[in-house]
Amino acid sequence: METKNGYRHVPFITLSLTEPKPCIWITLSGCNFKCKGCFSIARDTVGEPMTVDGLISWVKKSNRAYNCNTLLEEAVITGGEPTLDRGFLMDLVLNLKMHVEVKHITLSTNGYLLDREYARELKAAGLDEVKLDIKAYNESIHRWYTGLSNRPVLKAARYLCESKLDFRVETVLMPGIVDVEEIDRIASFLAQIDPGIKYKVVKFAPGEAREKVTRRPSDEKIERAAESASKYLRNVAGGKACVQQFASQEPREEDTKKWIRVYPDMETETIIAKPFFKPFLRKKSFTNKLSLEKKV
Repeated sequence: METKNGYRHVPFITLSLTEPKPCIWITLSGCNFKCKGCFSIARDTVGEPMTVDGLISWVKKSNRAYNCNTLLEEAVITGGEPTLDRGFLMDLVLNLKMHVEVKHITLSTNGYLLDREYARELKAAGLDEVKLDIKAYNESIHRWYTGLSNRPVLKAARYLCESKLDFRVETVLMPGIVDVEEIDRIASFLAQIDPGIKYKVVKFAPGEAREKVTRRPSDEKIERAAESASKYLRNVAGGKACVQQFASQEPREEDTKKWIRVYPDMETETIIAKPFFKPFLRKKSFTNKLSLEKKV
């Protein structure tokens, strides 16, 4: 297996131990956005520099060691921003398909660098799905929050639709910044492209943000935003927090989700998330080389 392109810094990869299908998340660090409310350590260039060859070998080794070499049905390439190095991303998608035999590959992106040709090339390389984050429809809000214009991002939605790639859009609702009215504008814009676009409104989590730019929205506000978006789009979901139905009941063991985070030196952490409880980490041979990121 020969890789022609350079390297990206990778802080860790994450294997699912309880999802309905075997899945891996590949985190590529470094980002062109400087989102004020970002929660990811991967916004900065952290981790080990890796070629695609090295990353693929690490994925295989980790899957053998911690997932009984189960065939991976899905890979999610996330960040940071995975699209920063076009050649690297193309090679990664191609090699995940050819040499790891992943059935379904999803790209999570801010869309800023996704032009028409890039989208088509990714589909040709074997990419199956894209999750596009649209931070804001208002240009001034987007510039204030990310440091860059949203015009390339809005164009990316059109290019993804043209490419026939399966894609969905997500927006984080931030009270007083990206509120119900802004969600309404984004949904109206997307409906002009295709009213069948899948759209999800997600809660802002101030506890994990770099800057506490606003408070956590209520479930009721998320519902109102989803209802507003549904005036334009057929497939809308709200990122509503789990609400415990019976406070006295303990969560069932089968509802508990587990992931294992693998670092480049093969040290690991097990991430456990029980319903209605905050996720916690069980450490194994971990030397605190990176700040912890909760992305559950």
